[in-house]
Amino acid sequence: MPETKDTVEVKMLKHGHTVVGATAVKLSTLDFPFMKGILIRAPGANDPVPNTAPIWVGSAAVTADSNVGTGGVPLAPGESLVLPIDNPTDAWVVSTAASQDVSWLGV
Repeated sequence: MPETKDTVEVKMLKHGHTVVGATAVKLSTLDFPFMKGILIRAPGANDPVPNTAPIWVGSAAVTADSNVGTGGVPLAPGESLVLPIDNPTDAWVVSTAASQDVSWLGV
């Protein structure tokens, strides 16, 4: 992963949304190197279309539970998470409900 110092100049901003359901999907299929990382957010009550269930973030094996080996990090509606990763295809998301949204912003 590239060094993530405050002095690193960000040359491009990428963003998107991913529809999440009961099957884990890549946060993004965009294979683009980020210099600082990625912000992941689950829409909440103050958004036009809020989620009704948490989004779970993890690796390709992520599950929407607290399983010791596969359970992801839960994002309740309205919560966000910053990951210092350089490729959004490394993050996977899943939910316990269909048609949930997750937005992301990478720099």
